Amino acid sequence: MKVIIKRTFYILFSLTVLIIALISLALQSSPHIKALHQIDANFAAENKKTLQRIVKTIKSVQTTQSKKQPVLLSVTQDEIDGLSALGHRAIPQLISNIVLIKDQGFFRFSLELPLPKLIRFLNINLTLNASQTGLDLDTAYIGSIPIPGRWLITLGELVGNHYIEEEFGSSLLNTIANLEISPSSLQLSIEIPDRMHNQNKSTIASLFALRDKLALFGNVDDIRFYHQALLNFVARNDNKKSLAPYITHIFSVAKKRSRLLGAQAAEENKAALTALVLYFGTDKFELFIGDVSYYSSKQATQRLTLQRSVSLRNRVDIQKHFIYSIALQLFGNSNTSDAIGELKEFLDSNQGGSGFSFADLMADRAGTRFAMISTQSNKSALLVQAILAQTNSESAIIPALAELPEGITQQAFKKYYQDIQSTNYIAMLNHIDAQLLQTPLYRIQ
Repeated sequence: MKVIIKRTFYILFSLTVLIIALISLALQSSPHIKALHQIDANFAAENKKTLQRIVKTIKSVQTTQSKKQPVLLSVTQDEIDGLSALGHRAIPQLISNIVLIKDQGFFRFSLELPLPKLIRFLNINLTLNASQTGLDLDTAYIGSIPIPGRWLITLGELVGNHYIEEEFGSSLLNTIANLEISPSSLQLSIEIPDRMHNQNKSTIASLFALRDKLALFGNVDDIRFYHQALLNFVARNDNKKSLAPYITHIFSVAKKRSRLLGAQAAEENKAALTALVLYFGTDKFELFIGDVSYYSSKQATQRLTLQRSVSLRNRVDIQKHFIYSIALQLFGNSNTSDAIGELKEFLDSNQGGSGFSFADLMADRAGTRFAMISTQSNKSALLVQAILAQTNSESAIIPALAELPEGITQQAFKKYYQDIQSTNYIAMLNHIDAQLLQTPLYRIQ
């Protein structure tokens, strides 16, 4: 018996030492790279072009013509830099530097973790080689630990096969015909076999089943309840032109439900806000949640009319910024929501746009913080319910916008604000946040 205990102790001790050694090798005390790029009007335009082209390419896979010839996915070095800048703005803890040379791409990532200083940073180095057959990944480094590239590819394949659909990961890897890399661009050629076209519906069904199983964004039944409550309210009050009454109603329902059912107020608020986002936002939001909405023709017409007419501070665009920022906070985080808001304003500052608007940015930041405070804890959720259930006033949701600069061109922005790290720009964001804090809702801790 003593021998067994002794051996067990040695095994556990050895495993502990091994785990500590692996952690110390994988995690490091400092990032191995620095952020080289920051979001601006030019990078915003690059981001938009990149995403539009990728979406167009993915859609082309469904055409008859694309079944007979390779599909080309291409991204330039400038576009990669723009995506890196957006990624860092959305997730400040993440830095990515990607450099293309002839026949190779160097991918460097650094992620700051909430850990002690000596093991705070996860640094990853990947080298992707040009290839005429499939994917060719050199030895990768996680901290100081080398991992054969083939192992990582196999791991990705196994994850796809197990969690999405049988043979999905293998089939996906087999679509990669070749990869060309130059100092200016990366081009990936994809060949879609006929059997994968036939598997499309099955794969999509598997992804939806996984979504429903995980329920990452809330209980579908609860969201459906609040969505129906909103439809009932609209049926009786379709002449309301401000977003405030709809918010008041949905939070009044959440308050009653939290009290009568003893439900978690934060979860109730999250379900209520998700229903609000599904109604006033794009239909695509429902892809994250599951099947919630079932509109009659009359309800669909009412919804479309309200989406185009309901306002905040007498502006439909402010309502849209507010709603979409709530969605980004619910489906992501506050940094992502703020970053997407800035990206949109930089796009507007380019030629042909409406100009950079700090009023729009106010609505973005208000929506983000509104969703965050409403759902971060039961204590804050109950306080939000108490405030919103008592008032139809827009002042309870968003401050006045009159003094915020709008219509700023790219040239004017560069002249006065320079970039997002400048003193003038940060001062403007601080002014917006100070204005939000004048509203009792945003002072809730």
